[in-house]
Parts: sequence; structure tokens; C-alpha cells
Amino acid sequence: MDYSNYPQPFFRKLKGYAFDPSFASTLARRQVNEVLYKIKWEETLPGPVGEYVEVIDFDPTKNCFYEPLKLNHQFVLADHGMELSEGDPRFHQQQVYAVIMSIITQFERALGRKIIWSKIMDNETTEGRPYSQQFISKLRVYPHAMRQQNAFYSPDKNALLFGYFKAANNWNGNNVPGTTVFTCLSPDIVAHEVTHAILHSIHPYLTSNTNQDMLAFHEGFADIIALLQRFTFRSVVEDQIRNSKGDMLSPENLLGDLAIQFGQAVSGNRRALRSFLIEKDENGNWKNVQPDQSLYQTISEPHSRGGILVAAVFDAFARLYKYKVADLIRLASNGTGILAHGEIDPDLVKRLSKEACEIADKLMMVCIRALDYCPPADLTFGDYLRSLITADLAHNPDDEEGVRYAIMESFRSWGIIPDDVNTFSVEALKWESPDEFFDDSPELRSLVKTIKYAFDPDFSLGQQLNHPNLRIHEVQGGIERIIRENNRKIIFEQTRKLSAIVHDLFNLKWNILDKGAEKLLGMQFTEINYIQKEEIISEDKKDIVLSAKGRKVFQVYQCRPLVLPDPYTGNSRNVMLIMFLQKVFIPLKGTKYQGYIKDDRYIFRGGATLIIDMANYEIQYIISKNVYSSDRLFRQLDYAIRDNSPLSETGALLMQEKEPFASLHLH
Repeated sequence: MDYSNYPQPFFRKLKGYAFDPSFASTLARRQVNEVLYKIKWEETLPGPVGEYVEVIDFDPTKNCFYEPLKLNHQFVLADHGMELSEGDPRFHQQQVYAVIMSIITQFERALGRKIIWSKIMDNETTEGRPYSQQFISKLRVYPHAMRQQNAFYSPDKNALLFGYFKAANNWNGNNVPGTTVFTCLSPDIVAHEVTHAILHSIHPYLTSNTNQDMLAFHEGFADIIALLQRFTFRSVVEDQIRNSKGDMLSPENLLGDLAIQFGQAVSGNRRALRSFLIEKDENGNWKNVQPDQSLYQTISEPHSRGGILVAAVFDAFARLYKYKVADLIRLASNGTGILAHGEIDPDLVKRLSKEACEIADKLMMVCIRALDYCPPADLTFGDYLRSLITADLAHNPDDEEGVRYAIMESFRSWGIIPDDVNTFSVEALKWESPDEFFDDSPELRSLVKTIKYAFDPDFSLGQQLNHPNLRIHEVQGGIERIIRENNRKIIFEQTRKLSAIVHDLFNLKWNILDKGAEKLLGMQFTEINYIQKEEIISEDKKDIVLSAKGRKVFQVYQCRPLVLPDPYTGNSRNVMLIMFLQKVFIPLKGTKYQGYIKDDRYIFRGGATLIIDMANYEIQYIISKNVYSSDRLFRQLDYAIRDNSPLSETGALLMQEKEPFASLHLH
């Protein structure tokens, strides 16, 4: 069929659930739960198969392929996709595709670049093996991958796998006992899993269980995106505001509940898989969750600990919402601030929902942008708070609506405070610029010159540094092509070439840079001695000394030019994001840590995220985790003994190195 005379649409609209099938089973909510996912138009093959994802509907329990959905079929196009259906696998395929593409769009809008699936090829046991990074064309999606209460992202298979199962035999919520529950029909679960995949492509080393916050961050961040995604549907928010009379913290409000059908279908009489705003009191009545600073010090299970991060973000949302709508509530209540009994005015519902959606969108953008301001390894919630503040400063310096202060206030109320700040203020929480942190040291000047040599063609022409493998002349062309290119594979290939050139340049210049300049990037190439001081020295208690051999091997796994809006002028600005990473090997035999780590050799990582203003080649931030830090090493080793033992809640993850989420998501 010839479509050449017709303009290509910008969007494809597809029907789907806003919550899950059980939410649509009531008369009052059946229409609210049916929404249109508005996603970027792309040509698709049956599956659907598009630029980013490939839906493969093979059911191994039945050993069959289900008929793939043809989004370009005339009947499908005519009616915004398939009708909502729990029984038709083609609608299941449509639901996962629509949700995944919606989440990808949100990330690309926030980060200002295309999402690219990739895999780091890193042999953990062989010293000196070159690092490599593999391009993954499409994320595979299996809507009916298993018959169990599970859904997970598989880094090993580069896939999302969704299970299905029989509901519990007790009547709970809207579920009928014994009916089949499909996790692929829950937008919350689908959004959660694809967020894992995106986060892993951006920060591949955040799945390493080096501290209590690492896996918890993965879980919490994925929940944050899944919950904030709901606010893209104004009709859903209006319904919830109408039911709760404008109170975001009301027990009647379901916007803080994740995977309602899943939670009610499993045993345990749960309100949802996870509820972040509501909990039951000692009498079984629902009440608001109150901030508790002690939880961050006591909870270690990844989902529960991640829930603290989610609660902190939603607390910030609730504070901003209450602040923004206070004038509307006063007007509607004749100045009392207390709305009268009965339904609230429809116009007020629309205004309140508008404010709620705009606040949620701002928070989602901040939460995603903060990923570019995170260290490349060993992330903590405190680090993420600092990244949130720094990212918001970069994109919203005036903060007229108080987003940063709401985030700070809520994180403080939940006990999330970075260890390395003296005061709890915006100035103290933002990451320091190199000039503030390192002063004007010879090492910093040497590092700045290297950056200029790499990216400033006028500067490099005047330098005498010739090497047959150094392709500095290719840098500017590569940057320009990455910025203007639309093909994700070409972007990946050009980015890898750029990373290789930067790696080779630094590898060559370490010998002529001021000694120790690599330490500014969290690395050290000479032998490292780690010392844990004992407070009381006796015959049976001595300082613990561990060593790592000198190792001049490091990785540049991210080197990405970005075009971002300048918040001051409205013009675009060019920024370079570079991530350096080094690992060292630490023998543990003969120490108290022997027997806990594979081969009694601990892999310890350090490195830095560099953010460079390309207008003047100024290093704006060096966000590092030092590989030579004794404190950080011994904290990791003590955590390995305490929390990675087979008896601990995360011990099962030791048996799932290639599939950390498979065990983590089993319910």
C-alpha cells in the first residue's frame, strides 16, 4: 500500500491499562483504567518489533509461540490498537510495548540523548584483559516467559521476562480466587523492569552488591519511575484526586500503590505489591506512612530499603503539591483550608490534577537527570541526593518552585544524609567543582591540559605529542556525528571510538602528567596499601593491612557529548560526559575476610564521572569514588561478611551473579 502522499504521524496511540486488569473490574473505575499510551511513531514488524524492543511471545510452559501483534494492520490502526483483554496474548504484547516505549521516551526527554542497550564485557578473573562493550540492537521482551510469581530484567539475556500465575485461593481485593494473573498486564511491573534495563545500560556497575544501598537503589529507582509514570495520564490523576478530595496522602488515593493486582493475588492479604504512602496500624486500619529516620539505619532487604528512597521522593512530591495547591484550597474553602463534605468541584479537580501532574513530571526529570551526576560505582542514597541537587542546579538554577528544598527536607526526614557534608544545605550538598575540592594543584592543571588536548583542536595543534595510535584529529568529527546522528548503532560505534581515543590519550599521557594525576579521577596505578587501624593494639588485635599490586589498567566506558538547554540564556550548550573506572585485585588469604569471597580475591573498583563544559573545556565536576580509599574498602569487606553470608537476606544473590534480579524479584 502506498503511503507516500501522506505525512508520517508523530505519535502512535495504543490502548492499555493505567493500573492493571483488577482495577478495571469495578463499575466506577472501568473507564478510568483504560488509557491511551501516546508513543513516538515508528515502523514496526509483527511482535511488535521496533527500533528499541523485540517482543517475542514464546510460552515455554506450553512450548508454543503466540500469534504476534501486527500494529500496522488496518483494523489495529483504525481503533488505537487491540481492545483491552486479559485473554488475548496480542493485547499482552501491545501493553508491554506501549509501556516500555513510554518509559524510554521519558528517559530520552530527560537525558537529551537516545537510550542505547549495551553490555560491558569484563572478565573478572583475568588481569590485563581489555575491556569491551557490546552493542545490543533490541531489548527482547517475553510476555509469557514463565509460570511463576516473578518478572525480571535479565542482564545475561538482554531481556525482560514476565511470568504468570494462579491467584491465591482467598478472596482479596478484586481478584477471583484461582484466576490467572499476568504480570505483563501491570504497567507498574513493566515500567519497573524496563527501568532496570535502562539503568543497567547507563550504569552497568550498579548491580554490584558493594553496600546496602546498591541493589536497593536499583529497586527504589525503578519503583519511582513506575509510580511517577502514572501522572502522565491526567484522567487517572483526576479520578484519584476526586476520590481522595485532593489529599495525595489519603488512604483512598492509590497513586502510591505499586502492582495492586499482583499484591492482592499472592497470599498475605496485601493492599498492593508495595504501598509507599499507606500502612496498617495495630488495629488493621489504614494510616499515612510517617517519615522515620531510624529505618535507613536498620532495614537492609533491598525492596524495603529501596522503599525508603521511594518514600523520600514521594514525600517531596507531597510537600510540593501541598505547597502549590494551598491557594486553591483556601479559595475553595472560603479561607479555612478545609474542604466541605461531599464531592469537590470538577474545576477544582482539574486544577489540582494539573498541579500534581506538573510536579510529578518535574520530579521525574530531576530523578532521571541525576543519573549523569552519579559516581560510576559504589553508589549510596546520600550520593544520589547530592546528584539530585546538582542535576537540578544545572537545569533549574533559580528553583522558584522550591523543588530542591522539598527534596532536601524529605530526604532529611527519612534519615538520608550524606556522610561527607558538613552542613545540610544546597551549597554543601551539590557536588564540588574541581577548583573548590582540589584547589589549583599541579595535578589538576595537568588534567585540565589533557582535557583541552583531547577536545580543543586549536590547543592540540600547538602541543608536541605525536603517537601513531593517537587519533586526536578524529575527535571533533566524531563529536559532531554523535550529536547529529539518529541511528543508535552509529551513535554507539562513534561513542566507543571517542572513548577509545580518550583512553589512549590518557594512557599515553599518564607518563608525562604530574605524578599522581590519576588520583583526581579516583584511580591509582602504583601499589596500594589499605590499612584498617585498630583503636586498641594488643597481641591479638593488630592493624589490618591489605595490598593491591600496581595496575595501570583502566576503562573509559562512557564518553558522550550532550546538547543541553542553557537555563540562563535558553540557548543550547555542549557538555561532555566521561566515566573512568579502574579495578584492583586484593588477596584476602590469611585475613579475617578469607572464605567469604570467591577465590579469596576481592575486586575493588574506583573511578570518576567527569562533566566538562565544552564552551571553554572547563571541568565542571569530578564525581569520584577513590580506589585507594581504605575506609571504603573495609566497609565493603565488612558488608560482605555481614550481609552477603548465606544466612543473610541478600545471600541468595551470590548464586545469581549473571541474573541478580531473577532471585531478587521472586515473590
